[in-house]
Amino acid sequence: MPRSRTPPEALDALRERLRATQEAAQRLADEAAASSSGVPPAGWDVPGRAAEANAELEALVRMLSMLREVVPPELRGQLSELVRQLLLFVRAVLDWWIERMAEGPRGDEPPVEDIPIT
Repeated sequence: MPRSRTPPEALDALRERLRATQEAAQRLADEAAASSSGVPPAGWDVPGRAAEANAELEALVRMLSMLREVVPPELRGQLSELVRQLLLFVRAVLDWWIERMAEGPRGDEPPVEDIPIT
């Protein structure tokens, strides 16, 4: 099956989107590392938008598989590096989260004293 030719403008736009996504992922990683010492502004509440996130992830995977056939090898390498960095970020967030869960919701328990009743 012959490959379709993609206009250079489309490839430039894709390169720019990849660069912007890479920068956004780096900003998120930096923010997560900076805020890992305290309680987030919304507390430890988990957002109820898991279905939306799942749908976005599925759409991203479908888009990546379609682009794989059209993208030139050098851009494919950049895309692979971006995905690798994203997976490293997800692993770091999961490690941080697991470490927090191991500490418990309050960390160390305060000392307890018996007070005699007379």
